Amino acid sequence: MLVALWFAACDAQAQSFALNPRAVRFASAVVLNDFHTAQAGGGYVFSYDSHETEASLAAKLDHWFSGKDPHAITMDPAEKQALFGFYWAASMMSANSPCFTDIADPACRDDLTRWMTREMDDDPRFIRDYEAARSALGLPGLAPGSH
Repeated sequence: MLVALWFAACDAQAQSFALNPRAVRFASAVVLNDFHTAQAGGGYVFSYDSHETEASLAAKLDHWFSGKDPHAITMDPAEKQALFGFYWAASMMSANSPCFTDIADPACRDDLTRWMTREMDDDPRFIRDYEAARSALGLPGLAPGSH
């Protein structure tokens, strides 16, 4: 009986969203870089409010990643899923990944691609972490083979 309770407690712990500050900084840097590109008239990945500023966007990202308000950022579900993908990839990278010093570094692109590919291949760690964060971040459900 005690063993069953211990496994249940461990499973409940594994299913809760545990924030990774380094991954939050990386994902926020990706969005802010995209925001600057959009402001300069270039192509962009995420949607932004017409009155958005860098400071307001950074604050919204911090609040959203806190898991306290799934509506803190105004993005469509696919954008939130993509943002979580960047966050997850960064959470899986080693602490000395070049991505944490310069996201423009080609070695960062290689590291990011490696983890994003694992996400697309339904890495069980990604599925577990996504489901744990789904409610807190207001993420859409994952359709089998859709990412």
